[in-house]
Amino acid sequence: MGTQCHYCGTTLWMFTSIASAVGTIIGNVLTLSAILMSKKLSSMMANYFVFSLAVSDLMVGITLPYHMLFYTIDGFGNIKYTCLLRFVLTSFASSSSICNLLFIAMDRYLAIVYPLHYTRFMVQKFAFTLITIGWVVAFTTAFVPLVWNEWTEGVTCEIVNVFPQNYMQYILLPMFSLVWTTMLLLYTRICHEASGQHKKIMVSGNLHQSKSFQMTLVILGCFTICWLPYFVIVIYIRTTKNDQTATLYEIFFNLAMANSCMNPLIYAWKNKTFRKAFLNLMKCRHPDRNAHFVTNHVPSKRNSVNGIWNVNCQREELTTGTEMSTHDDKIENNVIQRITDNSTTLSQT
Repeated sequence: MGTQCHYCGTTLWMFTSIASAVGTIIGNVLTLSAILMSKKLSSMMANYFVFSLAVSDLMVGITLPYHMLFYTIDGFGNIKYTCLLRFVLTSFASSSSICNLLFIAMDRYLAIVYPLHYTRFMVQKFAFTLITIGWVVAFTTAFVPLVWNEWTEGVTCEIVNVFPQNYMQYILLPMFSLVWTTMLLLYTRICHEASGQHKKIMVSGNLHQSKSFQMTLVILGCFTICWLPYFVIVIYIRTTKNDQTATLYEIFFNLAMANSCMNPLIYAWKNKTFRKAFLNLMKCRHPDRNAHFVTNHVPSKRNSVNGIWNVNCQREELTTGTEMSTHDDKIENNVIQRITDNSTTLSQT
């Protein structure tokens, strides 16, 4: 783009960029801290993907100040690798974030559409494998332009000038299209399943799947609104060679980066457990303080000494933060009472 961005460097642009960077960093630091410090959140397999997403979104926030330097320091983009790193680092962080959003969609798909098979497929090893693949793909895709680029002396340091058209047309665009289409198909299937199970969910009083579906749908909507205009404007500029859209490009770029600060807000809005953890952390308290742990008591292996059935308490996160129902309390008390009675009988004999 030969024309300079008239919006860039203004007070409004500076305020928007700084607010986006600060909001992204704070929100995702809270997310990482909540998962790392909370036993309840860290025990959930789904939060492995949330943690990975928060890391990539945090990286997006950290790269924004570097992006701002090109509009505040004259000649900062005249050096080849200084210019290329502007887009490579942002591309790496954004690509990993997009991959993690896809894995979250896959995780929710298994949990809602195939709930009985979820724990068999979504094990720790499989989750770590998916996350590793996502980061490797993001790294490989993002760092290709360090070798394959069209940077020349005196060129304006903008993505449409330094990234090859074939790279954007045959790598970036297909990658985004594939991820977005896959997420759309997954959420469509989830929506169909949730609609079919809506009456059962309402009758049983278990709103976990319903709330989980709502949260993932909001994530998909925000992802589409933030990223689709950016890819459209990039492809348009690269194809038409139109140099009169620099300001529009920067606006859509900031919108795309804003997606990384929205995810923590979505968690806090739709997930009571995350919301309580965030509030506790902001008050310098432990994230699990005053948290209500929901436990399912089920008989497990026999004790080798007295033959009594032990009770294992498995922590389980409900996205709506609902507490155990009265019916479940009665079942729990009955199980504990039976175990106590058996223990008393055996000790007397």
